[in-house]
Amino acid sequence: MLLDFETTKFDSLVPLSGGIDSTAALYKVLKENPTKNYLVFRVDMVHGTSGHRTTREAMAADKILKWLYQNGFKNFCFREVRIDYSSLGMTPPVWDSEVINFFGAMFIQGKPEISEFIDGAIKDDFKDPDFQNRLDKIAKILYIHTGKSREELKIDFPIKHLSKYEVILSIPQELLNFTWSCRYPKIVAPWTFGRCHDCPQCKVLDKVLKDHEELDTTLFH
Repeated sequence: MLLDFETTKFDSLVPLSGGIDSTAALYKVLKENPTKNYLVFRVDMVHGTSGHRTTREAMAADKILKWLYQNGFKNFCFREVRIDYSSLGMTPPVWDSEVINFFGAMFIQGKPEISEFIDGAIKDDFKDPDFQNRLDKIAKILYIHTGKSREELKIDFPIKHLSKYEVILSIPQELLNFTWSCRYPKIVAPWTFGRCHDCPQCKVLDKVLKDHEELDTTLFH
């Protein structure tokens, strides 16, 4: 049985999108810290360009969580929230990470014992010269809306030392098969989606697959 949301005292908060990086971060912390209690959450973001993405990411997250539970990881609880800002226009007005950290702060307000927030950023992200500015901005969202100090709430990056290729290798293949990394999925059959191969996430993944031909491409639909 999964942890009960109402009665459990949680140590850490973990966002899960259903993508490779967030899955790898969640898998790592659950595996390495079996005595900690983790509150896992997903934000279903609906906007003018989300298309089938929200559906496919929800499917991925569901399969990922079921796999974790069936493989002995019971030290977590899952919650999902939804926001629809499609009326603001086709282009999302904020970064996904800003929305995630805002809702993360709401969860921490409800569970003030939480002292750690898990961020799935990887080594490749930190190579972007603008990335630290984004991190500073979303960190402020957490601290402003929780009222916690940096000593009271730690932001941890468990896979920041790994490249995308290394992140892929860190996940069991069966679990990796359930992840989804595409912004604009295409319907290829009833309830079956394929990657667009044109969005930034697809381009990063396709480059890794091209550079490392030993990877099983069937794991990335």
